[in-house]
Amino acid sequence: MSLLKPEYQQRTVQEAYHQMRGQAMWPSTFCWPEGFMRRWYPAAVAEHYVVATPDFVQVRTGRIENFDQDIHIGRQFDMTDVAAGGVPRLGPPVPRWYGETIGFWDKDVLITWTSNVQGWKSHSEFEFSNRMQSIEMYTPIRENGKFIGLNHEAVFYDDGAFVQPLRIVRNFIKINQYGDKAETPFVSSHCIQTIYLKDGVNEPLVPGAKIEFEMPDMFGRPWAHVWEQYFEPGMSRPEPEDLFDFSKK
Repeated sequence: MSLLKPEYQQRTVQEAYHQMRGQAMWPSTFCWPEGFMRRWYPAAVAEHYVVATPDFVQVRTGRIENFDQDIHIGRQFDMTDVAAGGVPRLGPPVPRWYGETIGFWDKDVLITWTSNVQGWKSHSEFEFSNRMQSIEMYTPIRENGKFIGLNHEAVFYDDGAFVQPLRIVRNFIKINQYGDKAETPFVSSHCIQTIYLKDGVNEPLVPGAKIEFEMPDMFGRPWAHVWEQYFEPGMSRPEPEDLFDFSKK
């Protein structure tokens, strides 16, 4: 909480309040996008499949909606919109659920930069904004000269949500490699929604069931819309701090 700006602190408290009251609004429940930070959510960390070439690296993982990180080696971000408050990007100025990533090799260490991320949340974790960016470092772990895994260090920058950068370090231990006969192929799954909202409550539906459906605004905090509509009538929010209030000592 201390690393979040006031607006995002309020959002985190709102999230915790409704989680504890049984009103969870997890994106995967409704087959909504998982969002960029889902890859670091403890319950979602699955096997990572890494394909590396000198010019392109792909990292695949995920539970429900598969997470693909395409790393474009040697490319440069378009900085056209940065002076006007935009973010670095590769393609059109449209945020992407997993952002866009460029990188370079420092000998056998891969260093990446991700930008142009769509603001979202991951289950009961904190929310982040469209200004989210990350710098990641993939460093080989060796034992007696043998490659046994990767150290993955990520530093997250979000001047919309954070008061300072966040850092997560973890290790990936090698299980097998492409071509191994015992290797389990990557399972590409597609989420099929069977749980829908009825008066703000998650309800499993069977084939043939008919309900009244409100199309969510996927770019307007749809979880908060449900909480405020069904569970927060009569509740009030803290008044914003008045910068010109001279009554305080």
